[in-house]
Amino acid sequence: MTKTHYGVHAVLWILSLVDCKIPEVRVNCIFSEDCTLPCSFSPNHADVNIQWYQQEALILRLQQAGEQLSNGTMWLFNDHISEGNASLLVKNVDIRNKGRYKCVVNNATQTYVVATVEAPISIISIDTNPSGLIQCSTKDVYPPPMVQWSTEPSLTPAALQPITRMVPNGKGLFYVESLLKQQNNSLEHIYVCNITSKYGTQSWTASLQLKEMTGSEGQDLVIPCPAHKNLKFSTLAWTFTKANTTTEILKYDSLTQKTTSFRDNIKLTEEDVVNEDGSLTLEKPVGADHSGIYTCVFSGVKMRHLIQIHVSFTHSRHGKDSVAYNLWMLGIVVGLLGLLALTLLIKRYKAKSKRSQENAQADEEMQRMNTAKPMEQPQAESKLMTQPSGSRN
Repeated sequence: MTKTHYGVHAVLWILSLVDCKIPEVRVNCIFSEDCTLPCSFSPNHADVNIQWYQQEALILRLQQAGEQLSNGTMWLFNDHISEGNASLLVKNVDIRNKGRYKCVVNNATQTYVVATVEAPISIISIDTNPSGLIQCSTKDVYPPPMVQWSTEPSLTPAALQPITRMVPNGKGLFYVESLLKQQNNSLEHIYVCNITSKYGTQSWTASLQLKEMTGSEGQDLVIPCPAHKNLKFSTLAWTFTKANTTTEILKYDSLTQKTTSFRDNIKLTEEDVVNEDGSLTLEKPVGADHSGIYTCVFSGVKMRHLIQIHVSFTHSRHGKDSVAYNLWMLGIVVGLLGLLALTLLIKRYKAKSKRSQENAQADEEMQRMNTAKPMEQPQAESKLMTQPSGSRN
């Protein structure tokens, strides 16, 4: 190898060392929002030539003459270039904007920028699906987050074994769904789902508690809904599910302390809600109309806590229904007593008829006997008179 080749390699090595000392900045851009990639330089020259590269591909160039290269979504802060600001503004960020950028001013690299793109978690849901599995989900997130399950009281991770799937949509954002099988003693546990963004910038929590209770038809029923562990919530909502149809029946806003009820026979004591008790009073329920699943939902900052109560009713009669029921039962009793009396009368009549018939038969028999006696006596006397006289010795 010639001295010239050694010299070239030495220069490249020196340049690589210089390149390694160039600062690298990390910027987290939010999906669909504007994002600024920083780059500053010393404005020592009247003529300024700025170039921006993404993955070594030129995406924007600005020269003193005003020549500019842009794809329509990236811009320079032209008014601040004279102050040494060559930062790049990326408008309406999408997944394609992630990657490594390089800012070059007057043919000298000033900054490397590593841009990440994140569609943050904006909602979390937890519920039971038609198959009886507990489902925790979120949507329109990027990159795919981490999902973890736990229970209270605690169970080992091996006992839970959730199934999680992440499906991208047309924009590259993900729908996340995690399914968990209920435990045999599911009414004794609170199921907790935690979804954390890949970069650790967010963590959302949803929890679900399952209950069952039975009420008496026509009697007021209090459906319990205590808040979980001094939970700070902004809203409380009650829903009712029957025949796979869910309707909102009551809502409470902690900021305005206002309750909105969508049914006349439902009440919530606002004083109790302030004390973290969202229990609902169901007045004079009718079993056929009010049996179903009642769900209370506490919602707050990055959290949701659900209590799902399956309510059924036993049959009982009160009020106006009681009068009709009692009259109906009284009619049945009277009918049974009447039937019993009639049966006794029939039996008594049959017994009397039988005795009369027996007495008539007895009288007839006596008459026969009395008629037969006078005929026997003359026959006996005639026998005595016809006997021979010698026999009287």
